[in-house]
Amino acid sequence: MECRDVREMADSFLAEELLTETNHEILRHLETCPVCRADLAGRRALRDGVRRAFARAPELGPTPEFVTRVHTELRNAHRAPARRRAGFRGWLALAAAVLLAVALGVAYRSRNQVGAAGAVARAAVGDHRNCALQFRLTEKPISLAEAAQRYGSVYRVLESVPADDVITAAGPAHVLERHSCVYGGRRFAHVVFKYRGEPVSLLVTAYDEGARPARGGDVRPHATSAGRIDDMSVVSFPASRQMVFFAGDVAESDLSNLAEAVAEPLYRGLSTVDSVAAGRRSSMPRGHDVDTLDVAFVSRGSAHAMDFLSDACER
Repeated sequence: MECRDVREMADSFLAEELLTETNHEILRHLETCPVCRADLAGRRALRDGVRRAFARAPELGPTPEFVTRVHTELRNAHRAPARRRAGFRGWLALAAAVLLAVALGVAYRSRNQVGAAGAVARAAVGDHRNCALQFRLTEKPISLAEAAQRYGSVYRVLESVPADDVITAAGPAHVLERHSCVYGGRRFAHVVFKYRGEPVSLLVTAYDEGARPARGGDVRPHATSAGRIDDMSVVSFPASRQMVFFAGDVAESDLSNLAEAVAEPLYRGLSTVDSVAAGRRSSMPRGHDVDTLDVAFVSRGSAHAMDFLSDACER
């Protein structure tokens, strides 16, 4: 099975909709292809993020009125004469097509977001290799304090979080260096650990414009493994408008243990900074909230489709 085949079936694979034989073929491919593993991990993280967004935002779910209208329309259609039911089924099919178009639009944007996240992960690995291991960046790193003055308070968080010594389930990690550096045109806050006998990097960078920022708040993040990229293990989690990566030549499970050990304080520190910045932009219309824009659009699309359906049935 080739990479193209795996990516075409990736969403069906995650939804457990494929035959057992096909699943085995995909799993065999993933064992030898870090690019497809990273792509699949990004898709899984996106699905989990959307699920968490709905769980944290009940206002995006269907309203009781909407559910009642659906039940009423279906009940009335069942009781109506056969000719009218046939017409209703036609309008119902049209409404379903409208909803499908909305969903496909969101899915198309989600696919772009997955690609953007994978590109950032590769840049994080490149920064780890060229900064923490080989010291061959084209631009000299600067202190986090200087980066905070130039680029924002996010960098100040990394001056004290994580602590210099971190205890993980796989053993201790000690901070060797904290700075801000640039790789491939992208700026990172960079913390270098000595962990499991190897240099391991914690890298924080802003989301690309095409990627979805996660909602801030006091919710413990979940670190997601992206497999190995360029022979390095990679683990990541979103933190408000930033993306956090851990990269190093250690076992993925060990890297996940380090990420889980520092995730909560780092997540809260970054989210607090971004919440303050968001308060300064409070004059921005609510409709521009990037975190809820797509799912709100789906909800509105559903409501509009049902309005259209209801009007059609009345006619």
